Amino acid sequence: MYFLDILVAVIPVFLMIGLGCVTRVVGLLDDDAEKSIMNLVLWVLYPCFILWKVPGNESLQDATVVGVAIAAGCLLTVLAFAVAWSSGWLARISSEDGRNTFALSAGLQNYGFIPIPLVIALFGDQAEELGVLFVHNLGVEIAMWTIGLMILSGNSKGSWRRLINGPTIAILTGLVLNFSGLYQLIPKVANDAISQLGNCSIPVSLILVGAALAGVVQREKWQTKWNVIGTAMAVRFVIMPAVILCVAATVSFSPNLQRVLLIEAAMPAAAFPVVLAKHFGGKPGVAAQIVISTSIASLLLTPLLLSLALKLFGIEI
Repeated sequence: MYFLDILVAVIPVFLMIGLGCVTRVVGLLDDDAEKSIMNLVLWVLYPCFILWKVPGNESLQDATVVGVAIAAGCLLTVLAFAVAWSSGWLARISSEDGRNTFALSAGLQNYGFIPIPLVIALFGDQAEELGVLFVHNLGVEIAMWTIGLMILSGNSKGSWRRLINGPTIAILTGLVLNFSGLYQLIPKVANDAISQLGNCSIPVSLILVGAALAGVVQREKWQTKWNVIGTAMAVRFVIMPAVILCVAATVSFSPNLQRVLLIEAAMPAAAFPVVLAKHFGGKPGVAAQIVISTSIASLLLTPLLLSLALKLFGIEI
């Protein structure tokens, strides 16, 4: 039943991404609308979701768990970039063909918009794993905006400034509220507003991802490169799952972090590198191929890998 349970949890995610593609194709969303909605998600909706789930999370009152979660997110992402770059070199993906874009896109797993609904579906909307996931994602963001951006553009200028964004501020604020206990002073009406805004973040974000992907496909000359697709599949669904599962075995002191890592191990490539490639001199078409191919494959491979991982670690759902 593990496989079917996870498949049922994954399908609505892709239906919302598909809906986003449709909105772009029929003209309901254009570039200007995407930019405005993205700003709304990054600075209002997603931070509200974080501030709803991090304060009061007992798992995040342990400084060791917080530190290890951030370190795991950052170091595993940097390692994934190195694995992807090396794999791209072995697969003869040249610099002209977008090896740097490949390294960022294949190296960065979907760390938010698919794992979040999966955590909710598998462990409940009050699961402490959500807060741990956000803190883990802070480490991923650090790696993405520094090492990842340097790989893509060849320039690290301004990387640290980009870490000052809505989700990062929300995570740090949530941790301060959590450790200090000040979250208990937040009025119920404010918490209710935060939770209602936070609930909008995932569906809106998934629609936005679909629209962005459709926009890239419409603009870019599509060239199917099987060495790019095949190598990305190997990185995302063979090499990095094995590495992440080994790391997960070492964090048994935090079952919540362990579950987060198991979910991350089964993820396809993240969609955000498509946007980064567009704005920082990469090749959006390469990023889009990786996102689309690994996402389609994840309909089968994510439930399969995750169900095997949960059974291996003896976790019931």
